[in-house]
Amino acid sequence: MKLLEKILVPVKVNQMANDQLDTAIELSKKFGSKLLLLHVLPSEARTPKVKVLIEEYVEKDFEQITSYVGKNNITAEKIIAYGNMFEKILSTAEEEDVNLILIPNDFQLTDNNQSVDYLVEKLIRKSEKPVWVVKEQSGIVPAKVMCPIDYSDASRRALTNAIKIARIFKAKLYLTNVFEPLEEVYSMRYKVDYDEENTALEKENRDNFNAFINNFSFVDVDYEQLILHGKPHKKIIDFAIDNNIDVIFIGATGKTFFQRLLLGSVTELVIRDLPCSVVITKSENILNLKMEKDISDIERLMANAKKLEETGFYNDSIQQLNLCLKINDLHLPAIYALARVYDKIGNTDLANDYEQKGEEILKRLWDKKIELEIRKTKDYE
Repeated sequence: MKLLEKILVPVKVNQMANDQLDTAIELSKKFGSKLLLLHVLPSEARTPKVKVLIEEYVEKDFEQITSYVGKNNITAEKIIAYGNMFEKILSTAEEEDVNLILIPNDFQLTDNNQSVDYLVEKLIRKSEKPVWVVKEQSGIVPAKVMCPIDYSDASRRALTNAIKIARIFKAKLYLTNVFEPLEEVYSMRYKVDYDEENTALEKENRDNFNAFINNFSFVDVDYEQLILHGKPHKKIIDFAIDNNIDVIFIGATGKTFFQRLLLGSVTELVIRDLPCSVVITKSENILNLKMEKDISDIERLMANAKKLEETGFYNDSIQQLNLCLKINDLHLPAIYALARVYDKIGNTDLANDYEQKGEEILKRLWDKKIELEIRKTKDYE
């Protein structure tokens, strides 16, 4: 079973970004992901006379990175490409069908003097894959995760990913919404009671926030929801800094060319200030369920079910547990796991049924054990 199968890690072999690699390693440890270490050389380095010398030089520098990754028993593949760095990241991500692009905040995609924030923004605009921008000295293993919510489909996708990452890393999740009050504008024609208007608007916003949150399952997630007041991008950035947030999950728009040009003003401003690491999701989720074929071993099914439960794929976990019972309908760990998972999704009837079934099996096994002990005693006598 794979949830996060491949992570694309663009690198500069002569400029190792430890925070980027450490984050990639931690994700790989959690999900068994394969790291694709991509180094891009200029097109002119492909000429026969230069290529041998350049690749020999690159291989030596690559050893430092592969050695660093190898110490953690992580599966990694080196990829050396030629051409434009920016285009090669995008094309490799699509060709390899990666789950995630992981880049450091100080990674210059071109050799000009443009800010990294502009280049990251450009990558996000073009990439259909989620992009995780690792800010130096942000938490490698996320302990605090933030997800700003504006009720859009983009924030829905961001929250879906934030919940799963928070769940598996046991991180505290902060769900934030920013209410921007109406400001008084003097006019000779209109008289508005701004306090009254803002009170009504804030209540409506709070109701919308609660309704939005109610569409998600936060089982096994330590979370807090807050409504902030002020300019959205400023409040998001201030909250992230004041609360030592490790990573912000934020959405961008979808697949069409026009949508790519509209990340959303709040997302753009947060990316430009980059208060901590930021994950931007567009049309694809970070975690995509890929089941291995021809699984018949009960222990592997149980391992799959456990991982699926931990990451919030409760219905898929139930499917794996039911496959266990097809192999052995008295398998107690699967029966009790089904009771637990059904309880998590609110199906108390089935949870109670499986709990009761487990107790009955235990009682039968216990009675049988006692019976065997009595028989042994009688035989001895």
